[in-house]
Amino acid sequence: MQYEEYRNIIMSGMVECVNNGGSTFHIGNAVKEYFFEYDNELLPHDDKEFLTNKAVQAIDKKKPLPDGIRLVRCVWHGRRVQ
Repeated sequence: MQYEEYRNIIMSGMVECVNNGGSTFHIGNAVKEYFFEYDNELLPHDDKEFLTNKAVQAIDKKKPLPDGIRLVRCVWHGRRVQ
């Protein structure tokens, strides 16, 4: 999965966070939660965890995701200001 493909998923998560009352001022401090799908759902847990870690590193660097994994959703958890 290329950066251009998963960028829209990440940006949709940001828009959802802001629309649900998240602060745009603190958006830089938001925590992102990624949800992935694997090409082989029968992979052992350790292999899925390894692929997930590599995918998160690739997302941070805006690089293509490793083979065998796809980003399907991103949820931003922003800091609420009272």
